[in-house]
Amino acid sequence: MNSVERLVHYIDKLEVEAESIIPDNRPPSGWPSRGEIHINNLEIKYGLDSPLVLKGISVNTMAAEKIGIVGRTGCGKSTLATSFFRFIEATSGSIVIDDVDISTIGLKDLRSNITIIPQDPVLFNVIHSVSDQENNEPITLDSPVKENGANFSQGQQQLIAIARALVRNSKLIIMDEATASTDFKTDHLIQTTIREEFKDSTVITIAHRLRTIVDYDKILVMDAGNVVEFDIPYLLMQKPDGWFRGMCEKSGEFAELINIAKQKYEKISLA
Repeated sequence: MNSVERLVHYIDKLEVEAESIIPDNRPPSGWPSRGEIHINNLEIKYGLDSPLVLKGISVNTMAAEKIGIVGRTGCGKSTLATSFFRFIEATSGSIVIDDVDISTIGLKDLRSNITIIPQDPVLFNVIHSVSDQENNEPITLDSPVKENGANFSQGQQQLIAIARALVRNSKLIIMDEATASTDFKTDHLIQTTIREEFKDSTVITIAHRLRTIVDYDKILVMDAGNVVEFDIPYLLMQKPDGWFRGMCEKSGEFAELINIAKQKYEKISLA
């Protein structure tokens, strides 16, 4: 009986995803071409009777800006990242990318035109049993792919995901803690690639390592589903009781982080 009730619930109660393609409302060819983002009073919750997990988020970014999102676990960072793909539909508010409200177009048109590099890439999941020799071999176009990508390390999987974004020439890239479990050398390679190869793309990065995003154009600090700070990293670090400054101080790398942020600030001030 429980199984029947569960089936009825799945059939009648679960929401169906939006249309894959809406013929009368397709984005322009080559969209997005700039990567300009306007988030207006965005609110999201996971169920009709659930509390809001994003509460009136309003943020504007310019084309090709690099935005870092930080905050404590459960503050809404990942929910904000997935909202660009409409894995969860907004309760209210909007996300507009290059003059297109993403809620008005089909999911295929949306998801096929922006790129996500998740913490655990779907096609290339974590390794199970790979020898050190196999793990250290360079990846080539002819490299075989074992089931679940078992012959690739976590860092290699993420590099492949980044290579995919490069091939697609994506103008909007969402990285959800994509460097959280990589070694320093691989992390450095990933960050260098982002700065050099994606210089004309908008990149939104959620990262555990503040070093990863301290030289970005802007930092968005979240807490309990709210935006509590959004500005240039160096300016945020000048606030004595600021959220971002506090995170940097707790990291034990404050002197180095503020030096990196200052160099970036002076560079853009002279431009």
